[in-house]
Amino acid sequence: MEEQTSVTYDDMVQTRNVQMLKSIIPFLDFPSQKPAAMLIQYLEMRNAYSAFSKKDNSMAACALPNGTDRRNAMLSAIRQYCSPKEQETIDTILNLFCVMDNYELFNS
Repeated sequence: MEEQTSVTYDDMVQTRNVQMLKSIIPFLDFPSQKPAAMLIQYLEMRNAYSAFSKKDNSMAACALPNGTDRRNAMLSAIRQYCSPKEQETIDTILNLFCVMDNYELFNS
């Protein structure tokens, strides 16, 4: 199975600054945590709006290179966030799709 270049929603809305702000939230005093969290959510919303306002939405599945199997790309993107048991299930599904594709290829 080949590695896919991952483009996730977080890649579009996260910035280095937002990630740094998220890291300091637990260290703030309780009254400061809520406003800081709201600021982070605002920044992410602003970044999301900016990302989806572009004419060439590079996050869209249709922006994948020609020949990319979207089904495999989607499962591979999800796989990295799964537990080992869930990864095993995804691998089984990917192998099943491969067998089905080969079956259709040889019976055409």
